[in-house]
Amino acid sequence: MMEKNYICVLAGIFICLSCSTRDKQSAREQHLDVLEKSHVVALSTAKMRAVDDELVLNGTVACDESLLRKIFVPCTGRVNGLRVEVGDRVSAGQQLAVVHSEEAADYRKGLNEADAEIRLAQRDYRMQCDMHQSGMASDKDVAAARERVLVANAERQRLHEVASINGYGLRSDAVLTSPISGYVIDKHIYNDSYVSEQTNDDPAIEIADLRRVWVIADVYESDIAKVHPHAAVRVTTMAYPDEVFFGRVDKVYSVLDSESKTMKVRVCLDNPKGLLKPGMFASVHVRLSGSGQPLCAVPSSAVIFENGHDYVMVKQNPHEYRRREVKVVHTAGGYSYLSAGLLPDEKVVSKNALLYFNSTENE
Repeated sequence: MMEKNYICVLAGIFICLSCSTRDKQSAREQHLDVLEKSHVVALSTAKMRAVDDELVLNGTVACDESLLRKIFVPCTGRVNGLRVEVGDRVSAGQQLAVVHSEEAADYRKGLNEADAEIRLAQRDYRMQCDMHQSGMASDKDVAAARERVLVANAERQRLHEVASINGYGLRSDAVLTSPISGYVIDKHIYNDSYVSEQTNDDPAIEIADLRRVWVIADVYESDIAKVHPHAAVRVTTMAYPDEVFFGRVDKVYSVLDSESKTMKVRVCLDNPKGLLKPGMFASVHVRLSGSGQPLCAVPSSAVIFENGHDYVMVKQNPHEYRRREVKVVHTAGGYSYLSAGLLPDEKVVSKNALLYFNSTENE
């Protein structure tokens, strides 16, 4: 019997020690949990804000046409030495391709003939001057010789300018060079391909400077009256969800698409980092005029939606947070506007609020 009592006493002591250890471990875990949450959450203060309304448009990033250059092949011939592909960055003056051409050879021949004519004209002019001094040539003969030199130089200059415009090199070829620094966005020629008069309507290479881009967005007919030139906008993309690009409506196109019944608007954006690429999908948030009375507003990231209701996590004291149901009446510009549930200057969790949400009770 005494042995049984002794075993019971030992069991009780073990249970007590286990409970105490678990309590200490639980307290330690709670303390670590609080410390961990304090590093990953952020607080925001509810403020009264005028309700900002906005219109969200679907758009596409496009090149700024003032920073776009289209390079045409100036003659017929065979392409060789093509050194770039779509997406490559090029510098101003960089050689892109060479076109071996009979037309370029004809211009080179014309330049050589012009040089020969200049030499002959200059020799004749010197001879006429010498003969004039000895009385064997008249003033008219000297003037004619001088005129021949001027005409020959003028023809040489004309051919040189034509060759320069068309990119004709020192041999029987045309050299395509980049007029600006930028990116190759389109290309219609290939090595060893032949460019004829029938296939030379489209630009051979298109180069765009992407330091500034356009966003072309569609406005439905019912919303046309809401969008005006110079309206402030913010642009977001799927590629960079955390990046916001700010700008203004640069142009409103006053023509509707007969099929989609939409009108296009243009937003001009600076793109110093080159993040925005032509063809990229974008959402254009057009800010409209404020309406109604100011409402209590919090960052939209602070609002948690569950079972058909909206909640925020309100800070009660340095170590206590409670969920509170709120009434969201409008969301725009990254803010949620509330008609009930929260007072100005109350602090709410605006980052990772879900960490606290499931462990608290309704107020």
